[in-house]
Amino acid sequence: MANAAHSLEDVEASYPAFEGLAAFYRRELEPYLIEQEQLRKAAHGKLKKYSAIALSAGAVALLTIWSLGGFSSGWIGFVLAAVVVISVIGVMAYHTSSVSEVTSRVKGEVLHRLSTFLGFTYNADPISAELDWFQDVRIIPSYDRRSLEDEIVGSHEGVSFTLCEAHLEDRRTRTDSDGRTETYYVTVFNGLLARFTFPKPFAARTILTSDGGVIGNFFGGIGKSKERVRLEDPRFEKLFEVFSDDQVEARYLLTPTFMERVSQLADTVGGKLQLAFDGDRLLITINGGGDRFEGGGMFKRADDPGQIAKIASEIGLVFEIIHVLRLNASTRT
Repeated sequence: MANAAHSLEDVEASYPAFEGLAAFYRRELEPYLIEQEQLRKAAHGKLKKYSAIALSAGAVALLTIWSLGGFSSGWIGFVLAAVVVISVIGVMAYHTSSVSEVTSRVKGEVLHRLSTFLGFTYNADPISAELDWFQDVRIIPSYDRRSLEDEIVGSHEGVSFTLCEAHLEDRRTRTDSDGRTETYYVTVFNGLLARFTFPKPFAARTILTSDGGVIGNFFGGIGKSKERVRLEDPRFEKLFEVFSDDQVEARYLLTPTFMERVSQLADTVGGKLQLAFDGDRLLITINGGGDRFEGGGMFKRADDPGQIAKIASEIGLVFEIIHVLRLNASTRT
């Protein structure tokens, strides 16, 4: 199994598709990232400066209101205090958004340039991620509102794939003691969607989940043709539940090597893993976790090559999943 890459050279050594990445970084990414790091540092400096000023001014204003008896003379003092607090929060939010804007811009540009380097297509705001396919096999929950971002579309070893981040929300209602009804939204999925389309269809529908409640109920209602599958490796038997309409096909697909790869992807990206083999497609969802294909954040250096190595190694793990399945198919008798 390939180890987690800590440098651009590690990525090149671990994943052949990234040959030339270090030279590409120095030529195409490093000058841009150095420039953006200066903007991030300037925005971060303003955030600290004006946050300190706003907090100090706010504290002085609140003490002044208190010393003049504003809190004991009626509602006016509390209104003035609320205005002060809101103003302080507004100043901090404004300058935080400036730092966030730089971070978001860098993420999009890095993914775009990396995708171009690999011969893929990057869409910052995808229109559709074929969510119906994921819902059909019950590896994403029902939802009423969605937002999609950072889609990478490409092909590797003859297998087309799409990676996309999705935020799904379910609409809920509640009624207060006066009978007023309020509508609100609850996040039910916030993570990575991966779709792979293979040249030949798989012989059975097989679903793997790290939380078998929903999936187990789904298969339990269909009949005896859908059974729980015992995994070959006891390590993964403790972590996942598998259901399939063909025990032999499921064990053939879910080899220890394949399970190592998808588990490593889930650990690297962060979040709860579910996947389904359905027709000619492999569908993977990773719900929750940290930054996906992002590398850094608002308070990390934009020009750190280690962050680029992290993004590249995550994409490299996707390549390994494809490679293992293609290898299994070519050696099957």
